Amino acid sequence: MNRRNFIKNIGCGAMGSTTLLSSLTSLGALNGLTSTKSNAPGEDYKAIVCILFAGGIDSFNMLMPTGTTSGGDNGFSEYLALRTDLAVAQTPASFLALNNPQCSSFRGLNCAYSAYGVHPQMTGVRDLFNSGKLSFVSNIGTLVEPIATPSQYHNSLKKIPLGIYSHSDQIMQWQTSVPQSRDALGVGGRMADILNASNSNNGISMNISLAGKNVFQRGKMVAEYSISRNVDPNNVGLQSFPTWWGNQGILQDMRINAIDSLVGQTYSNLLQKTYSATAKESMGSFEIFKEALKRVPTITTTFPNTSLAQDLAAITKVMSVRQQLGTKRQIFFVTYGGWDMHDGLLGGLNSRLPVVSQAMKAFYDSTVELGISENVTTFTISDFARTLTSNGNGSDHAWGGNNMIMGGAVNGGRIFGAYPKLNLSNTNDRNISYRGNFIPTVSTDEMYAELALWYGVSPSDLCYVLPNLGNFYSYSANNYPIGFMNFNQSPISSVNHPLDCLTY
Repeated sequence: MNRRNFIKNIGCGAMGSTTLLSSLTSLGALNGLTSTKSNAPGEDYKAIVCILFAGGIDSFNMLMPTGTTSGGDNGFSEYLALRTDLAVAQTPASFLALNNPQCSSFRGLNCAYSAYGVHPQMTGVRDLFNSGKLSFVSNIGTLVEPIATPSQYHNSLKKIPLGIYSHSDQIMQWQTSVPQSRDALGVGGRMADILNASNSNNGISMNISLAGKNVFQRGKMVAEYSISRNVDPNNVGLQSFPTWWGNQGILQDMRINAIDSLVGQTYSNLLQKTYSATAKESMGSFEIFKEALKRVPTITTTFPNTSLAQDLAAITKVMSVRQQLGTKRQIFFVTYGGWDMHDGLLGGLNSRLPVVSQAMKAFYDSTVELGISENVTTFTISDFARTLTSNGNGSDHAWGGNNMIMGGAVNGGRIFGAYPKLNLSNTNDRNISYRGNFIPTVSTDEMYAELALWYGVSPSDLCYVLPNLGNFYSYSANNYPIGFMNFNQSPISSVNHPLDCLTY
Protein backbone atom coordinates (compact mmCIF):
# COMPACT_ATOMS: atom_id res chain seq x y z
CA MET A 1 0.00 0.00 0.00
CA ASN A 2 1.55 3.31 -1.01
CA ARG A 3 1.50 6.49 1.08
CA ARG A 4 -1.17 8.30 -0.92
CA ASN A 5 -3.66 5.43 -0.86
CA PHE A 6 -2.96 4.84 2.80
CA ILE A 7 -3.74 8.43 3.74
CA LYS A 8 -6.75 8.57 1.40
CA ASN A 9 -8.26 5.35 2.77
CA ILE A 10 -7.58 5.98 6.44
CA GLY A 11 -8.11 9.76 6.65
CA CYS A 12 -6.50 11.98 9.26
CA GLY A 13 -9.49 11.71 11.54
CA ALA A 14 -9.28 7.93 11.66
CA MET A 15 -5.59 8.04 12.44
CA GLY A 16 -6.18 9.35 15.90
CA SER A 17 -6.87 12.54 17.79
CA THR A 18 -3.74 13.25 19.81
CA THR A 19 -2.10 16.63 19.32
CA LEU A 20 1.18 15.06 18.28
CA LEU A 21 -0.34 12.76 15.69
CA SER A 22 -2.52 15.49 14.20
CA SER A 23 0.52 17.71 13.91
CA LEU A 24 2.65 15.07 12.27
CA THR A 25 0.09 13.95 9.73
CA SER A 26 -0.38 17.56 8.62
CA LEU A 27 3.21 17.67 7.40
CA GLY A 28 2.84 15.25 4.53
CA ALA A 29 6.18 13.85 5.61
CA LEU A 30 5.73 10.24 4.58
CA ASN A 31 8.56 10.80 2.17
CA GLY A 32 10.73 7.79 2.68
CA LEU A 33 9.36 5.29 0.18
CA THR A 34 11.99 3.98 -2.20
CA SER A 35 11.78 5.68 -5.60
CA THR A 36 11.97 3.57 -8.71
CA LYS A 37 12.46 6.64 -10.94
CA SER A 38 15.37 8.95 -10.25
CA ASN A 39 18.05 10.81 -12.16
CA ALA A 40 21.63 11.39 -11.25
CA PRO A 41 22.18 14.37 -8.95
CA GLY A 42 21.99 17.70 -10.73
CA GLU A 43 25.08 19.84 -11.22
CA ASP A 44 23.54 23.17 -10.21
CA TYR A 45 20.80 24.69 -8.10
CA LYS A 46 17.36 25.32 -9.54
CA ALA A 47 14.12 26.27 -7.86
CA ILE A 48 10.56 26.58 -9.13
CA VAL A 49 8.07 28.77 -7.26
CA CYS A 50 4.34 28.31 -7.95
CA ILE A 51 1.97 31.11 -6.87
CA LEU A 52 -1.68 30.06 -6.92
CA PHE A 53 -4.24 32.88 -7.27
CA ALA A 54 -7.09 30.93 -5.69
CA GLY A 55 -10.59 31.86 -6.82
CA GLY A 56 -10.05 32.63 -10.50
CA ILE A 57 -8.30 35.91 -11.29
CA ASP A 58 -9.76 38.35 -13.83
CA SER A 59 -6.55 38.27 -15.84
CA PHE A 60 -7.95 40.23 -18.78
CA ASN A 61 -7.92 43.16 -16.36
CA MET A 62 -4.27 42.43 -15.62
CA LEU A 63 -3.02 42.45 -19.25
CA MET A 64 -4.93 44.66 -21.70
CA PRO A 65 -4.52 45.74 -25.36
CA THR A 66 -3.59 49.30 -26.25
CA GLY A 67 -2.62 48.82 -29.91
CA THR A 68 -4.41 47.86 -33.09
CA THR A 69 -5.10 44.60 -34.89
CA SER A 70 -3.57 43.72 -38.26
CA GLY A 71 -6.86 44.86 -39.76
CA GLY A 72 -6.70 48.23 -38.05
CA ASP A 73 -9.19 47.59 -35.21
CA ASN A 74 -8.46 49.58 -32.07
CA GLY A 75 -7.62 47.22 -29.21
CA PHE A 76 -8.48 49.60 -26.40
CA SER A 77 -11.82 50.48 -27.97
CA GLU A 78 -12.69 46.80 -28.20
CA TYR A 79 -11.60 46.28 -24.60
CA LEU A 80 -13.71 49.22 -23.41
CA ALA A 81 -16.78 48.14 -25.38
CA LEU A 82 -16.63 44.61 -23.99
CA ARG A 83 -15.69 45.31 -20.38
CA THR A 84 -17.99 48.36 -19.93
CA ASP A 85 -18.27 49.03 -16.17
CA LEU A 86 -15.45 46.54 -15.47
CA ALA A 87 -12.85 48.48 -17.46
CA VAL A 88 -10.00 49.47 -15.14
CA ALA A 89 -9.20 52.59 -17.17
CA GLN A 90 -11.03 54.90 -19.54
CA THR A 91 -7.99 55.84 -21.62
CA PRO A 92 -5.13 53.64 -22.86
CA ALA A 93 -2.64 56.08 -21.36
CA SER A 94 -3.84 55.05 -17.89
CA PHE A 95 -2.43 51.55 -18.39
CA LEU A 96 1.23 50.93 -17.58
CA ALA A 97 2.78 50.49 -21.00
CA LEU A 98 4.79 47.39 -21.89
CA ASN A 99 7.72 48.33 -24.11
CA ASN A 100 7.36 46.73 -27.55
CA PRO A 101 6.22 43.30 -26.33
CA GLN A 102 7.15 40.61 -28.83
CA CYS A 103 4.48 38.05 -29.55
CA SER A 104 5.37 35.17 -31.86
CA SER A 105 2.94 32.82 -33.55
CA PHE A 106 1.85 29.85 -31.46
CA ARG A 107 0.33 26.81 -33.14
CA GLY A 108 -0.55 29.00 -36.10
CA LEU A 109 -2.25 31.67 -33.97
CA ASN A 110 -0.96 35.18 -33.34
CA CYS A 111 -1.62 37.77 -30.65
CA ALA A 112 -4.55 39.87 -31.78
CA TYR A 113 -3.08 43.31 -31.00
CA SER A 114 0.17 45.20 -31.53
CA ALA A 115 0.62 46.82 -28.09
CA TYR A 116 -0.32 46.07 -24.47
CA GLY A 117 -0.34 47.48 -20.97
CA VAL A 118 -0.84 46.20 -17.44
CA HIS A 119 -3.12 47.28 -14.61
CA PRO A 120 -2.28 50.80 -13.34
CA GLN A 121 -1.34 49.39 -9.90
CA MET A 122 1.21 46.87 -11.21
CA THR A 123 4.35 49.01 -11.50
CA GLY A 124 6.61 46.21 -10.27
CA VAL A 125 5.35 43.82 -12.93
CA ARG A 126 5.68 46.53 -15.58
CA ASP A 127 9.28 47.16 -14.55
CA LEU A 128 10.13 43.45 -14.53
CA PHE A 129 8.60 42.98 -17.99
CA ASN A 130 10.34 46.00 -19.48
CA SER A 131 13.69 44.91 -18.03
CA GLY A 132 13.34 41.45 -19.59
CA LYS A 133 12.75 39.47 -16.38
CA LEU A 134 9.06 38.65 -16.78
CA SER A 135 6.77 37.47 -19.57
CA PHE A 136 3.11 36.62 -19.94
CA VAL A 137 1.62 33.40 -21.26
CA SER A 138 -1.68 34.42 -22.82
CA ASN A 139 -4.93 32.49 -23.12
CA ILE A 140 -3.66 29.45 -21.22
CA GLY A 141 -5.90 26.93 -19.49
CA THR A 142 -6.68 23.30 -18.76
CA LEU A 143 -7.04 21.11 -21.87
CA VAL A 144 -7.15 17.36 -22.45
CA GLU A 145 -6.38 17.90 -26.15
CA PRO A 146 -6.30 20.91 -28.49
CA ILE A 147 -9.68 22.47 -29.35
CA ALA A 148 -9.45 24.49 -32.53
CA THR A 149 -12.97 25.87 -32.97
CA PRO A 150 -16.10 26.67 -30.95
CA SER A 151 -18.00 23.95 -32.84
CA GLN A 152 -15.59 21.31 -31.57
CA TYR A 153 -16.43 22.46 -28.05
CA HIS A 154 -20.20 22.87 -28.47
CA ASN A 155 -20.63 19.56 -30.30
CA SER A 156 -18.39 17.61 -27.91
CA LEU A 157 -16.02 16.64 -30.71
CA LYS A 158 -13.08 16.99 -28.33
CA LYS A 159 -12.57 15.91 -24.74
CA ILE A 160 -13.47 18.68 -22.28
CA PRO A 161 -11.97 19.06 -18.78
CA LEU A 162 -14.19 17.82 -15.97
CA GLY A 163 -16.18 20.52 -14.19
CA ILE A 164 -14.85 23.20 -16.47
CA TYR A 165 -16.34 26.10 -14.48
CA SER A 166 -16.06 24.49 -11.04
CA HIS A 167 -13.60 26.00 -8.58
CA SER A 168 -12.82 22.66 -6.95
CA ASP A 169 -12.21 20.92 -10.27
CA GLN A 170 -10.24 23.64 -12.01
CA ILE A 171 -8.04 24.56 -9.07
CA MET A 172 -7.18 20.85 -8.85
CA GLN A 173 -6.60 20.42 -12.58
CA TRP A 174 -4.24 23.39 -12.76
CA GLN A 175 -2.16 21.57 -10.13
CA THR A 176 -2.33 18.11 -11.75
CA SER A 177 -2.58 18.96 -15.48
CA VAL A 178 -4.77 15.86 -15.83
CA PRO A 179 -8.17 17.48 -16.37
CA GLN A 180 -9.99 14.25 -17.24
CA SER A 181 -9.39 12.89 -13.73
CA ARG A 182 -10.25 13.90 -10.18
CA ASP A 183 -7.66 11.56 -8.69
CA ALA A 184 -4.27 12.53 -10.09
CA LEU A 185 -0.89 13.36 -8.61
CA GLY A 186 0.43 16.92 -8.75
CA VAL A 187 2.84 18.20 -11.37
CA GLY A 188 5.37 19.32 -8.76
CA GLY A 189 5.03 15.99 -6.98
CA ARG A 190 5.76 14.06 -10.14
CA MET A 191 8.79 16.20 -10.92
CA ALA A 192 10.08 15.62 -7.41
CA ASP A 193 9.52 11.86 -7.74
CA ILE A 194 11.92 11.87 -10.69
CA LEU A 195 14.55 14.31 -9.42
CA ASN A 196 14.54 13.55 -5.70
CA ALA A 197 18.02 12.03 -5.98
CA SER A 198 19.37 15.45 -7.01
CA ASN A 199 19.37 16.44 -3.35
CA SER A 200 22.11 14.94 -1.24
CA ASN A 201 20.02 15.25 1.93
CA ASN A 202 16.55 13.75 1.64
CA GLY A 203 15.68 14.56 5.25
CA ILE A 204 13.89 17.62 3.87
CA SER A 205 11.43 17.21 1.03
CA MET A 206 12.28 18.79 -2.31
CA ASN A 207 8.75 20.24 -2.15
CA ILE A 208 8.25 22.99 0.42
CA SER A 209 4.84 24.56 0.96
CA LEU A 210 3.88 27.90 2.46
CA ALA A 211 0.24 26.91 2.00
CA GLY A 212 -0.02 23.63 3.88
CA LYS A 213 -1.35 20.53 2.15
CA ASN A 214 -1.79 21.00 -1.58
CA VAL A 215 -2.33 18.98 -4.73
CA PHE A 216 0.51 20.46 -6.79
CA GLN A 217 3.28 18.98 -4.61
CA ARG A 218 1.70 15.58 -4.03
CA GLY A 219 3.75 12.87 -5.71
CA LYS A 220 3.91 9.11 -5.54
CA MET A 221 7.09 9.06 -3.47
CA VAL A 222 7.39 12.71 -2.39
CA ALA A 223 5.05 14.95 -0.43
CA GLU A 224 5.31 18.55 0.66
CA TYR A 225 7.01 19.80 3.82
CA SER A 226 4.91 22.63 5.25
CA ILE A 227 6.53 25.62 6.91
CA SER A 228 5.33 28.91 8.34
CA ARG A 229 6.18 32.28 6.80
CA ASN A 230 7.64 33.19 10.20
CA VAL A 231 10.87 31.42 9.36
CA ASP A 232 13.40 31.36 12.17
CA PRO A 233 15.31 28.59 13.95
CA ASN A 234 12.64 28.26 16.64
CA ASN A 235 9.58 28.25 14.38
CA VAL A 236 9.91 25.79 11.52
CA GLY A 237 7.34 23.54 9.99
CA LEU A 238 5.68 21.97 13.01
CA GLN A 239 3.29 24.84 13.60
CA SER A 240 0.68 22.88 15.52
CA PHE A 241 3.08 21.14 17.88
CA PRO A 242 2.69 21.82 21.60
CA THR A 243 4.39 25.00 22.79
CA TRP A 244 7.06 23.04 24.61
CA TRP A 245 8.46 21.88 21.24
CA GLY A 246 10.54 25.05 20.97
CA ASN A 247 11.94 24.92 24.51
CA GLN A 248 15.71 24.75 24.87
CA GLY A 249 18.01 22.82 27.19
CA ILE A 250 17.78 19.60 29.10
CA LEU A 251 13.99 19.67 29.42
CA GLN A 252 13.58 19.54 25.65
CA ASP A 253 16.21 16.81 25.37
CA MET A 254 14.33 14.74 27.92
CA ARG A 255 11.06 15.15 26.02
CA ILE A 256 12.64 14.29 22.66
CA ASN A 257 14.30 11.24 24.20
CA ALA A 258 10.96 10.17 25.64
CA ILE A 259 9.27 10.44 22.24
CA ASP A 260 12.22 8.66 20.60
CA SER A 261 11.66 5.83 23.03
CA LEU A 262 7.96 5.77 22.22
CA VAL A 263 8.29 5.80 18.46
CA GLY A 264 11.30 3.51 18.45
CA GLN A 265 9.20 0.57 19.55
CA THR A 266 8.18 -2.02 17.03
CA TYR A 267 4.44 -2.15 16.48
CA SER A 268 2.53 -4.87 14.73
CA ASN A 269 -0.19 -2.56 13.56
CA LEU A 270 0.38 -0.81 10.18
CA LEU A 271 -1.15 2.39 11.51
CA GLN A 272 1.18 2.46 14.49
CA LYS A 273 4.20 1.73 12.29
CA THR A 274 3.25 4.62 10.03
CA TYR A 275 2.82 6.85 13.09
CA SER A 276 6.25 5.84 14.32
CA ALA A 277 8.02 6.44 11.02
CA THR A 278 6.27 9.74 10.47
CA ALA A 279 7.06 11.05 13.95
CA LYS A 280 10.76 10.25 13.74
CA GLU A 281 11.05 11.61 10.21
CA SER A 282 9.23 14.81 11.11
CA MET A 283 11.44 15.43 14.12
CA GLY A 284 14.52 14.82 12.01
CA SER A 285 13.33 17.27 9.35
CA PHE A 286 12.57 19.86 12.00
CA GLU A 287 16.06 19.63 13.45
CA ILE A 288 17.72 19.82 10.01
CA PHE A 289 15.71 22.91 9.12
CA LYS A 290 16.30 24.57 12.46
CA GLU A 291 20.06 24.15 12.25
CA ALA A 292 20.21 25.36 8.65
CA LEU A 293 18.19 28.49 9.40
CA LYS A 294 20.75 29.58 11.96
CA ARG A 295 22.94 30.36 8.95
CA VAL A 296 20.52 32.60 7.04
CA PRO A 297 22.58 35.61 5.90
CA THR A 298 21.49 39.22 6.23
CA ILE A 299 19.07 39.91 3.37
CA THR A 300 18.70 43.62 2.62
CA THR A 301 15.84 43.40 0.11
CA THR A 302 12.74 44.97 1.65
CA PHE A 303 9.56 42.90 1.42
CA PRO A 304 6.16 44.56 1.93
CA ASN A 305 4.20 43.56 5.01
CA THR A 306 1.63 41.48 3.13
CA SER A 307 0.93 37.78 3.39
CA LEU A 308 2.13 37.05 -0.15
CA ALA A 309 5.30 39.09 0.20
CA GLN A 310 6.12 37.52 3.56
CA ASP A 311 5.59 34.03 2.12
CA LEU A 312 8.05 34.86 -0.65
CA ALA A 313 10.45 36.36 1.90
CA ALA A 314 10.37 33.04 3.76
CA ILE A 315 11.23 31.22 0.53
CA THR A 316 14.18 33.57 0.07
CA LYS A 317 15.49 32.59 3.50
CA VAL A 318 15.11 28.89 2.77
CA MET A 319 16.92 29.25 -0.56
CA SER A 320 19.73 31.17 1.14
CA VAL A 321 20.63 28.03 3.15
CA ARG A 322 20.25 25.59 0.27
CA GLN A 323 23.81 24.34 0.72
CA GLN A 324 23.27 23.67 4.42
CA LEU A 325 20.10 21.77 3.54
CA GLY A 326 21.95 19.77 0.87
CA THR A 327 19.47 20.73 -1.84
CA LYS A 328 20.13 21.33 -5.52
CA ARG A 329 16.48 21.20 -6.54
CA GLN A 330 13.52 22.78 -4.72
CA ILE A 331 9.86 23.38 -5.57
CA PHE A 332 7.92 25.95 -3.53
CA PHE A 333 4.17 26.49 -3.39
CA VAL A 334 2.33 29.64 -2.25
CA THR A 335 -1.36 30.58 -2.29
CA TYR A 336 -2.80 34.08 -2.47
CA GLY A 337 -6.61 33.91 -2.61
CA GLY A 338 -9.62 36.18 -2.78
CA TRP A 339 -10.02 36.40 -6.58
CA ASP A 340 -13.59 35.08 -6.90
CA MET A 341 -14.94 38.57 -7.56
CA HIS A 342 -18.54 38.20 -8.67
CA ASP A 343 -19.07 41.58 -7.02
CA GLY A 344 -16.89 44.62 -6.31
CA LEU A 345 -14.37 43.61 -8.94
CA LEU A 346 -12.68 46.94 -9.61
CA GLY A 347 -12.09 47.66 -5.95
CA GLY A 348 -10.92 44.11 -5.37
CA LEU A 349 -8.37 44.29 -8.17
CA ASN A 350 -7.17 47.71 -7.02
CA SER A 351 -6.42 46.28 -3.58
CA ARG A 352 -4.94 42.91 -4.57
CA LEU A 353 -2.99 43.43 -7.80
CA PRO A 354 -0.53 45.89 -6.19
CA VAL A 355 0.13 43.27 -3.51
CA VAL A 356 1.02 40.77 -6.25
CA SER A 357 3.16 43.24 -8.17
CA GLN A 358 5.12 44.50 -5.17
CA ALA A 359 5.68 40.99 -3.79
CA MET A 360 6.93 39.59 -7.10
CA LYS A 361 9.29 42.52 -7.63
CA ALA A 362 10.75 42.17 -4.11
CA PHE A 363 11.15 38.42 -4.57
CA TYR A 364 12.98 38.78 -7.86
CA ASP A 365 15.24 41.45 -6.31
CA SER A 366 16.03 39.09 -3.43
CA THR A 367 17.15 36.36 -5.86
CA VAL A 368 19.46 38.91 -7.47
CA GLU A 369 20.85 39.73 -4.03
CA LEU A 370 21.50 36.03 -3.36
CA GLY A 371 23.11 35.60 -6.79
CA ILE A 372 20.57 33.01 -7.93
CA SER A 373 18.21 35.00 -10.17
CA GLU A 374 19.15 32.75 -13.12
CA ASN A 375 18.35 29.69 -11.03
CA VAL A 376 14.85 30.57 -9.80
CA THR A 377 11.73 30.63 -11.96
CA THR A 378 8.41 31.84 -10.55
CA PHE A 379 5.06 31.33 -12.25
CA THR A 380 1.42 32.08 -11.46
CA ILE A 381 -1.63 29.87 -11.86
CA SER A 382 -5.35 30.31 -11.13
CA ASP A 383 -8.54 28.27 -11.32
CA PHE A 384 -9.62 29.99 -14.55
CA ALA A 385 -10.08 33.42 -16.08
CA ARG A 386 -13.34 35.33 -15.82
CA THR A 387 -16.00 36.46 -18.26
CA LEU A 388 -15.21 39.58 -20.26
CA THR A 389 -18.74 40.98 -19.85
CA SER A 390 -20.09 42.28 -16.56
CA ASN A 391 -22.71 40.67 -14.36
CA GLY A 392 -23.52 44.12 -12.96
CA ASN A 393 -20.57 44.64 -10.64
CA GLY A 394 -18.25 41.73 -11.22
CA SER A 395 -17.33 38.89 -13.56
CA ASP A 396 -18.09 35.17 -13.56
CA HIS A 397 -16.28 31.91 -14.24
CA ALA A 398 -14.68 31.47 -17.65
CA TRP A 399 -11.74 29.46 -19.05
CA GLY A 400 -8.54 30.61 -20.79
CA GLY A 401 -6.64 33.50 -19.19
CA ASN A 402 -3.21 35.09 -18.76
CA ASN A 403 -0.45 34.22 -16.32
CA MET A 404 3.10 35.37 -15.55
CA ILE A 405 6.53 33.74 -15.70
CA MET A 406 9.38 35.51 -13.87
CA GLY A 407 13.11 34.91 -13.44
CA GLY A 408 16.58 35.54 -14.77
CA ALA A 409 16.36 32.53 -17.10
CA VAL A 410 13.04 33.68 -18.57
CA ASN A 411 12.93 35.11 -22.08
CA GLY A 412 11.39 38.27 -20.70
CA GLY A 413 9.57 41.18 -22.26
CA ARG A 414 7.38 38.94 -24.40
CA ILE A 415 3.82 37.64 -24.60
CA PHE A 416 3.72 33.91 -25.37
CA GLY A 417 0.69 32.06 -26.64
CA ALA A 418 -1.91 34.10 -28.50
CA TYR A 419 -3.77 36.97 -26.86
CA PRO A 420 -7.33 36.64 -28.25
CA LYS A 421 -9.38 39.26 -30.01
CA LEU A 422 -11.74 40.90 -27.52
CA ASN A 423 -15.02 40.62 -29.33
CA LEU A 424 -17.95 38.24 -29.34
CA SER A 425 -18.41 37.91 -33.11
CA ASN A 426 -19.05 34.63 -34.84
CA THR A 427 -15.64 34.94 -36.51
CA ASN A 428 -13.79 34.79 -33.19
CA ASP A 429 -12.61 31.16 -33.12
CA ARG A 430 -11.67 31.34 -29.44
CA ASN A 431 -14.92 32.66 -27.96
CA ILE A 432 -17.61 30.15 -26.89
CA SER A 433 -20.06 32.36 -24.99
CA TYR A 434 -22.03 35.58 -25.26
CA ARG A 435 -20.31 36.49 -21.98
CA GLY A 436 -16.81 36.43 -23.47
CA ASN A 437 -15.24 33.09 -22.55
CA PHE A 438 -12.20 31.85 -24.47
CA ILE A 439 -11.03 28.35 -25.40
CA PRO A 440 -7.40 28.20 -24.25
CA THR A 441 -4.76 28.39 -26.96
CA VAL A 442 -2.00 27.08 -24.68
CA SER A 443 -2.40 24.04 -22.44
CA THR A 444 -1.11 23.76 -18.91
CA ASP A 445 0.85 20.73 -20.18
CA GLU A 446 2.95 22.89 -22.48
CA MET A 447 3.79 25.41 -19.77
CA TYR A 448 4.72 22.71 -17.27
CA ALA A 449 6.72 20.76 -19.86
CA GLU A 450 8.91 23.77 -20.53
CA LEU A 451 9.44 24.34 -16.81
CA ALA A 452 10.19 20.63 -16.31
CA LEU A 453 12.79 20.54 -19.08
CA TRP A 454 14.50 23.63 -17.67
CA TYR A 455 14.35 22.12 -14.19
CA GLY A 456 16.17 19.01 -15.35
CA VAL A 457 13.49 16.44 -16.15
CA SER A 458 14.62 14.24 -19.01
CA PRO A 459 12.48 14.26 -22.17
CA SER A 460 12.01 10.53 -21.70
CA ASP A 461 10.35 11.21 -18.31
CA LEU A 462 7.96 13.92 -19.50
CA CYS A 463 5.10 11.45 -19.92
CA TYR A 464 5.31 10.54 -16.24
CA VAL A 465 5.10 14.20 -15.25
CA LEU A 466 2.45 15.10 -17.85
CA PRO A 467 0.42 12.12 -19.13
CA ASN A 468 -1.48 14.21 -21.72
CA LEU A 469 1.56 16.01 -23.13
CA GLY A 470 1.72 13.88 -26.27
CA ASN A 471 -1.55 15.50 -27.38
CA PHE A 472 0.26 18.83 -27.65
CA TYR A 473 4.01 18.40 -28.02
CA SER A 474 6.79 16.01 -29.03
CA TYR A 475 10.31 16.77 -27.90
CA SER A 476 13.17 17.36 -30.28
CA ALA A 477 16.53 18.97 -29.57
CA ASN A 478 16.31 22.78 -29.32
CA ASN A 479 12.54 22.65 -29.84
CA TYR A 480 10.79 23.59 -26.63
CA PRO A 481 7.04 23.67 -26.00
CA ILE A 482 6.44 27.44 -25.78
CA GLY A 483 9.77 29.29 -25.71
CA PHE A 484 9.59 31.33 -22.51
CA MET A 485 12.67 29.73 -20.94
CA ASN A 486 16.24 30.43 -21.99
CA PHE A 487 17.99 27.09 -22.39
CA ASN A 488 21.49 28.55 -22.59
CA GLN A 489 23.12 25.26 -21.64
CA SER A 490 23.67 22.44 -24.11
CA PRO A 491 20.48 20.80 -25.40
CA ILE A 492 19.12 18.16 -23.05
CA SER A 493 19.50 15.60 -25.76
CA SER A 494 20.42 15.60 -29.42
CA VAL A 495 18.09 12.66 -29.94
CA ASN A 496 14.43 13.18 -30.68
CA HIS A 497 11.98 11.78 -28.12
CA PRO A 498 8.56 11.29 -29.72
CA LEU A 499 6.12 11.35 -26.82
CA ASP A 500 3.77 8.39 -26.81
CA CYS A 501 2.14 9.14 -23.48
CA LEU A 502 -0.42 6.63 -22.29
CA THR A 503 -3.92 7.78 -21.45
CA TYR A 504 -4.09 8.49 -17.73
